[in-house]
Amino acid sequence: MPSLKRKEFLSCLEHEFGKLKKLGTSASLFIIRDKVRVYVRYSKVHNHGSTFFGLRQEDIALLEGFTSFIALLWDGQKEPLLIPYQQFSDVFQSVEPASDGQYKAHIYMSEEGTDLHIVRAGRFGVDSYFGLVELRAAVLERSDELLTVELSHHQIQTIVGAIGALTGHAVYIPTNDRPFLDWSIVDQFKLTNEVPSTGRHAPATSLSFIDVLWTHPTRNLLTAAFEVEHSTPIYSGLLRFNDVHIDFKLPRAGIIAQAERKEAFLRQINRRTFRASGLNEICLFYSYNDIYGWYQRLRSER
Repeated sequence: MPSLKRKEFLSCLEHEFGKLKKLGTSASLFIIRDKVRVYVRYSKVHNHGSTFFGLRQEDIALLEGFTSFIALLWDGQKEPLLIPYQQFSDVFQSVEPASDGQYKAHIYMSEEGTDLHIVRAGRFGVDSYFGLVELRAAVLERSDELLTVELSHHQIQTIVGAIGALTGHAVYIPTNDRPFLDWSIVDQFKLTNEVPSTGRHAPATSLSFIDVLWTHPTRNLLTAAFEVEHSTPIYSGLLRFNDVHIDFKLPRAGIIAQAERKEAFLRQINRRTFRASGLNEICLFYSYNDIYGWYQRLRSER
C-alpha cells in the first residue's frame, strides 16, 4: 500500500479525533477513541476509472459487531469513501471469500455515479458515503445526525431525476408520473419528452414505462435507468429491466428500495436468469438513504 495516501488519511483522522490505536496485528485496522473501527485500504486507479481492493476475511471478521467503517482510498479523491460496515455485513456474509482468503471488491467511477462491486454478491451505489459525516456522527455518538429518510415513491423518483440533472444528464420521467413529482424537495429541473435510444436500436416503447431515465445531454442516448420499488416486489423491477436488457442492452440500471430490502435484492439479482442475461453485471442497489444522501452531497458542492 503506497504510504502517502494512507498517511494523509490517517493524519486527517488523528487531527480530528486524536491518536489512533492499531487493532490486532493488521497494519490496516484502527480504533478511534475506543469506539469506532476503521479498515483502511488503498488502490491504484486502473483503466476506465476502476479500482481493486482485496479485503481480508480475517480483518472483516474484526469489524463484525462493532461500529465500523471500510475506508477505500485512491489517488485523486476529493474525499475518502467510507463504507459503513453494518450496512453491508449481510452482503459479505452472503458470499465466500476467494481462495486467498480475501473478498474481492471494485469501485467503478463514471459520470453516472460510483459503484461498489463485491464479487459474487452484487453492485451497490455508494455516492452518499464520501466524506466523514457518518464517521463523525458515530465517533461523537450523535446518531440523531444520521439520515433517516421516509419518502414516497414519487418523491424518490423526483430526487433521482434531480441527481441526473445535477450530474449533467437529460432526464426522462414517464408522462403519467409527472403530475406527482414533488418540486418542494428539489430544485426544479427540465424534463425531456424524448424516449432515449440505447445506440443500437430505435427508442423502445418499454423504456418509456421505467421510473427514471438519464440520457446524454446532447445526444438522445440512454446512460442509466432506475426503478423505485416502494411496495412492489424487487423481483418485478428486475424482470422489467431484464425484458428491456435482453433486447436493448441497458448500459446501467438501479433498483431503489428501503435498506432492509437489500437482502431480497441480493437473492434475486443472483438468479440464473439474470446472470444469463448479464443484468447482474450492470444493475445496482440503492437504498432511499443512499439516494437522498447523494442528492444532498451534490447540492452542497454547487
